[in-house]
Amino acid sequence: MKILHIAPDEKFVNSIYFQFNEIIKNQNRFLIILEKNLKTTKYVNLSDEFAIITNNKKNLSFCLNETKNYDLTIFHGLNYFQSQIVIKSKDISRFIWFFWGGELYDNSSALGKKIIGKDTFLKFHKQNLKDRLKSVIRPFYYCLKHQTKTPEHTILVAAKKIKHFGIIHKEEVEYFKKLGYLSPSVSHFCMTYYPLEFIFKGIENLRVDGSNILLGNSSSTSNNHIEAFNILKQFDIEDRKLIVPLSYGDKEYGSIIDDIGTNIFGKNLITLFDFMSLDKYNTLLSSCNIVIMNHYRQQAVGNIIAMLWMGAKVYLDERNTFYHYLKRIGIVVFAINNDLKLNNSEALMGLSLDEINNNRQILNREISLNNIKHQLKQGLYSIVNEY
Repeated sequence: MKILHIAPDEKFVNSIYFQFNEIIKNQNRFLIILEKNLKTTKYVNLSDEFAIITNNKKNLSFCLNETKNYDLTIFHGLNYFQSQIVIKSKDISRFIWFFWGGELYDNSSALGKKIIGKDTFLKFHKQNLKDRLKSVIRPFYYCLKHQTKTPEHTILVAAKKIKHFGIIHKEEVEYFKKLGYLSPSVSHFCMTYYPLEFIFKGIENLRVDGSNILLGNSSSTSNNHIEAFNILKQFDIEDRKLIVPLSYGDKEYGSIIDDIGTNIFGKNLITLFDFMSLDKYNTLLSSCNIVIMNHYRQQAVGNIIAMLWMGAKVYLDERNTFYHYLKRIGIVVFAINNDLKLNNSEALMGLSLDEINNNRQILNREISLNNIKHQLKQGLYSIVNEY
């Protein structure tokens, strides 16, 4: 089985390269897409099985021809360049899309505003005259220069054509099918970029041993920090620290969130703007026995799994498909909407030892490297043998 991978330069690719080489050694070819002004990769570790291509029309034709020489083509994410390959291909039956999230959740023509809380939207998403004019002009620009729709619409067209959708949980597939962004006949391909062993490499024995609260994973509006602040300010968090990571993402957003949080929680708030060593960061995380991820979409999956393994009590929004996946497989996880309430006397109490052990056993069963490799191999051969 020969497999072609088409991916941007992102750190996730190193993980998937390892997994596929474990399953089908020396049968994978990776084409890494770079923007025109870049010469080499920043995140992907290159080897003989990798080639760099520039994002242009010539390489679009090259990729179209290359897909014909492989049994399967896997798109890691689905950006504008990759979407054009899908749309222009005559046979897409053996194309697989490994979903990253932003393709639909951050797509202004898809979910966009729906993953943002009301207060956060009012604070950060006011569209000015320049933005409105740009939204009018962009469709004509892409039509005249590239003979395509805008990148946002092009991605949606490609998404609807794809036959196989890769992600760890089927709840995500059903969610997008229901919304009409995927084909009604699309199949779920079980995969993850980070099996359990990848998340815990070097910190297998780290356990939660504090009572602080972790809120969010990045400096982006999809964390809905303001809405989470409004819930937490009802509680007396006493001398607990509210730890808010803001080192990754929009710096301006992070600065405003820091100001809002400081006004509410004062010295109890610890905002993280600077990147710290992994050991120091993990030690800080281990001081948190409560985790609140107020995303209305699946996000921060690696962080959530890590904190569950370490023994934290995790709160997610019920709109998040990953919450429903965790509930389905038996993980002890809680809903912000229903459980993080002032009248719940156990709201800010940690998990029992039995609950912690239950979560570890299930995570080990569901997303261990051996199980993920088994699922990958099964899925790959299923598609190849189907046609």
